[in-house]
Amino acid sequence: MERIKEPFIHITKREPMPLWKSLCIRFGAVLIALIICAIFISASAPNSKGFFGYFGSLFSGAFGTERRFWLLLQQTGLLLCVALALVVAFRMKFWNLGGNGQVLMGCLACAMCMYYLGGKTADPLVWLLMLIASIAAGAIWAVIPAIFKAFFNTNESLFTLMMNYVALYLVAFFVSHWYPEGTGAMPPLTDANLPSLGSGQAGRSLLTVIVAIVVTALIYCYLRFTKHGYEISLIGDSKNTARYAGISVKKVIIRTLILSGALCGLVGFLLVGSINHMVSTSMDGNMGFTGIMVAWMGKFNPLIMAGISFFINFLSRGMAQVCTDFGFTSEALSDIVVGLIYFFFIGCEFFIVYKVHFNFKKHHGREEPAFSMSASSEDGTSERTGVEREETEKSAPAEGMEAGKSESTKTQQPKETEQIQQSELEADAPENEGAAVKAGEDKKTSRKKNARKAMEEN
Repeated sequence: MERIKEPFIHITKREPMPLWKSLCIRFGAVLIALIICAIFISASAPNSKGFFGYFGSLFSGAFGTERRFWLLLQQTGLLLCVALALVVAFRMKFWNLGGNGQVLMGCLACAMCMYYLGGKTADPLVWLLMLIASIAAGAIWAVIPAIFKAFFNTNESLFTLMMNYVALYLVAFFVSHWYPEGTGAMPPLTDANLPSLGSGQAGRSLLTVIVAIVVTALIYCYLRFTKHGYEISLIGDSKNTARYAGISVKKVIIRTLILSGALCGLVGFLLVGSINHMVSTSMDGNMGFTGIMVAWMGKFNPLIMAGISFFINFLSRGMAQVCTDFGFTSEALSDIVVGLIYFFFIGCEFFIVYKVHFNFKKHHGREEPAFSMSASSEDGTSERTGVEREETEKSAPAEGMEAGKSESTKTQQPKETEQIQQSELEADAPENEGAAVKAGEDKKTSRKKNARKAMEEN
């Protein structure tokens, strides 16, 4: 029997996996990545503290003191707000890559209010103006590419990406304009700072944490339970369907990007007004691009994104402590380890969606089914199964003789019919010739009679 060849590796798409199972796969991928990093760092560090010392330093950098814990929560809240700002646009498949620029513009607007109005106007009024200016600056910076996308169908990815550089150099220009004789760095402003909600680092970080929790809840409800959220999802699935349903696609694009930029501007307000009290070109902390990773890894779900933001900041702060404890002077190692963990986390998504089959059979194939249809014979008279083929192979000589006889009879029949036709033609030939002679004589006698009648009449 013939064998059907199969590849050694075969990939098929899985059925939807239960949530607990997918979470176990992700947890396993992260654990494997952490173990690999621990082995590598403990083996190559100048001041190695061993395999378990790596995990001790990792958790100590994030949870070692109360201050470290609140800093972890503060950075988690900021990153989560930026990611939520981006996911609003991503749900609509508007790829907003300008999160860094929108945050910087919010920072710049807040710093301008503090610089020009601080100490000259009542602090509560300045705080309100700082909030409005930051939100408006971020929204304007996001709505510019939205308008070009809605009316001219420009590439939003390139447009928003280039806007980041414009915002960066605007910040550099204003800092150098305010402090022309300095080193290019802006000192902290002492007027119109937002009040802390307690003592120590907890009081300085609590406002950011509360804002992040409120924004997460609002965005979750907005995307899941409101008409605007439904319109965003529908446009992301199909713009033509949205137009057929009577939705103004241009209006939704502009409205959604205003919201996205406003949330980034809110992050700028928190960075300048509550945390740093100054602005710089690196104030964004590259949160715009890290937020893209958070949104993608969180499947555009605000609740899952909160956990992803916490995990990313945990790795960043923990690896900074690992580098210090193990004697590494470069921060590049921290970035390499974090990138490796990202790679494992993203790679496990493949095994959640797809299933890999290995064919360990000796011949890497399977037998042809017994009831499969084989090729027809040359004369096209019948089609035989595998069992019938074996029987015919046994009786092949007898069938060959019969086939030879049938072919010889077929060739003899045309010859015999041709001979019969020729003999009939030969038998009919004399009769045809006699009839032709009689017809000729009749014509001659009729001509003579006609000639005689003509002579007699004359």
